[in-house]
Amino acid sequence: MLGVSDLMAQKPWEGIEIGTARSPNASWYGPSSLFYFIGRMNSYLDSSLHQTQSGSTKEMVLHGTANTLLGFETLKTPEDSTHPALSAEIPLPPGEFLSPTQEEYFLELFWKSYHTCLFPAINETEFMDHYRSLWNDSGDSRQPCALVDIVIALSMQYGVSRLTPEQPKPIADGDPSIAGRWYFRRAQMMLNYYLESPTVSTVQCFLLSAIYLCNGSFQNMSADACGSASRAAYTAGLHLDPPSSMPEPERELRRRLWWALYQLDAKVGMKLGRPFTLHRSSTEPRLLDDKPDTAMQSGSRFASLGGNKTWLSFHFYNVKLFTIAKEIHVAFYSKELNLPDGQSIWHNPETLESHARYLQSQVSKVDQWLEEVPSSLKTKRQGNGATFSTDGSQMEFEQFAPEWLQRQRLNLELLYHTLCINVYRPFISFIPGRQPALTRELATKCALHAITLTSITHQALSSTTLLTGWHESFQWQWNASMTIVGFVLANPHNELVSEARRAVDVSIAIFDMFGKCFAVATSAARILRGLAPKIDFLLQSYSASQGSVVAPDGIDGAPGEDLKSTEIGSEWLDNLMSDATAFDPSYVMPMQEMFQMAYSIEQWSDLDSLMPSIGTDPWIM
Repeated sequence: MLGVSDLMAQKPWEGIEIGTARSPNASWYGPSSLFYFIGRMNSYLDSSLHQTQSGSTKEMVLHGTANTLLGFETLKTPEDSTHPALSAEIPLPPGEFLSPTQEEYFLELFWKSYHTCLFPAINETEFMDHYRSLWNDSGDSRQPCALVDIVIALSMQYGVSRLTPEQPKPIADGDPSIAGRWYFRRAQMMLNYYLESPTVSTVQCFLLSAIYLCNGSFQNMSADACGSASRAAYTAGLHLDPPSSMPEPERELRRRLWWALYQLDAKVGMKLGRPFTLHRSSTEPRLLDDKPDTAMQSGSRFASLGGNKTWLSFHFYNVKLFTIAKEIHVAFYSKELNLPDGQSIWHNPETLESHARYLQSQVSKVDQWLEEVPSSLKTKRQGNGATFSTDGSQMEFEQFAPEWLQRQRLNLELLYHTLCINVYRPFISFIPGRQPALTRELATKCALHAITLTSITHQALSSTTLLTGWHESFQWQWNASMTIVGFVLANPHNELVSEARRAVDVSIAIFDMFGKCFAVATSAARILRGLAPKIDFLLQSYSASQGSVVAPDGIDGAPGEDLKSTEIGSEWLDNLMSDATAFDPSYVMPMQEMFQMAYSIEQWSDLDSLMPSIGTDPWIM
């Protein structure tokens, strides 16, 4: 039981409550979330510019076509098992379901994308046998199946996003992020009837539903689906290692499914800064096996990678990385702060430095993981560049490797950089005063990982199709871009600031490319375009206040040696504001509006497009 001192120690790790784009209700996001970091940036500008941001700007992020896109009649929740939702004659608009050949196209896409590069949680052979058994003899219609429907919905969401702007997207209905929603909705209605006695298939459905919702920018609904998957997994006994009496392929499938769910729960918890629903135990299933014999029995047939490694090896190292990241996350945010009331960790350089030393001791686990990753899962770097490094070297994509393997390699490295960004981000401080050396070092590491992720993503989008339409890559880039912006604002004196500022321009180019795939990226590009000139203005103003030489492009080119001892934070903005000839605060105030828009960049969509109406049931609260 926590004592009073324990509660006081935990108090400074606060979160932020903000409303989603289309809801008056506030949602809570914890200290590790990007939302909280954006909130710290907002508070920094609010304090420096002595004005309160406008709450009305939140809606500006919504796309002009959102209402048209998502405004259609919703379905009623079935009241009993005889409802047409459980039959092949579900009353959905004509033409929304695909033909057999179209469904096969998207199923084939699923195995080479999400199945190989995210969660290997389904036996491909058994799934396809079951899928074909659902069709009638004439091949005109098939019986609905929740797992089949969610797989097709997820594949449509990704497949339509991959289409070029010149290719028509009739089944996207305006935005690929909601493509396949009819399949998704039918799967959700059928899932309701299996909640009392969930099976492995139920867990698989909730797991894939969480991905679909996350891709569509429904972060809270995605977290709820993940929680439903966790509860169903416990009910189905997936939290225990399968008994030896069970066939080995089935045992391995259950292990892969459990660890896929554990990985998803860790991802959601760290991303949103909320408590985890799954925890390690002495009775948990052992880690998934990636040996050739196991891969052969998995139901999928992909080429061996050599060195006793297979297509399952990516998932083995992916899970290990997430378990390490979660351990570091829990240890870091559980460490006592012992701060006076009203202070955060950023007000106390000694406490921040103490946490920096503690984190430094923890990240050695990640270094060990890096040494264990086999060369077959690494993308080579040009020249003498090192893989998984921040040395700025370009990627060297293997020309004749299968696309799924290249995407595995790329995703593993991007995930590594994303987790490093999130681990180091607390050390970007906006509080005035010189920060201790290790704190500054970790903040710089955070920026380096964000800049590296930006460079890799830009190269991959520019020269390959590996990330085209890949929603999670867009979210990783948005996370990195806003982190870079925060680093530049908090550290205008840092020698890395010029490179970081250039990375903002690269991010805009990335979002322009993603904008051809899904609309929310267009909003991200618009926000960064609005922020870029204001950042330049602040950097020029800072350089002028320090007597530095300002480069022609507005970036501080040669800061003086005395800059290293200069106090940073909001004080320099306060000083500039007092000099009307040097600084015009009205030029920078719209920056707060841009940050307010940034709160909602992942929450622009309308729920009505996905979820059926729940009617007037008096038991619904």
